[in-house]
Amino acid sequence: MRILIFLILAGVSFLSHAVDKKGNYAVWGVGQKSCFSFTRARASGKYDEYKYFTMGYLTAYNALIPDTYRISGVKSFPDVMTWLDKYCQKKPVHSYNRAIGDYIVAHHDSRLAKQPDRTGW
Repeated sequence: MRILIFLILAGVSFLSHAVDKKGNYAVWGVGQKSCFSFTRARASGKYDEYKYFTMGYLTAYNALIPDTYRISGVKSFPDVMTWLDKYCQKKPVHSYNRAIGDYIVAHHDSRLAKQPDRTGW
């Protein structure tokens, strides 16, 4: 666990160098696939790969972007997946990675910037 935290913190210092000069970066896993592929997988009920990819992507965003506790704000993970469903139905040729990126852009202003107060728990 300590190694993972170290790697994340080390990665933050290199964040400004995370893309090439044209703004491109390599995408691994199902992020490379199209929204059409996601829509088919979701309809079949066999979309665990997409869920895990999405959780990892959003967790990394939460960890690496200043003043961000949770990019999804008060929305639940199923709410995020529903948003991605609608997006991918409208834009089937977009990559799944782009769909998540567009989710982030659309929800950045409504993110939770800090952990909610948990008094009374």
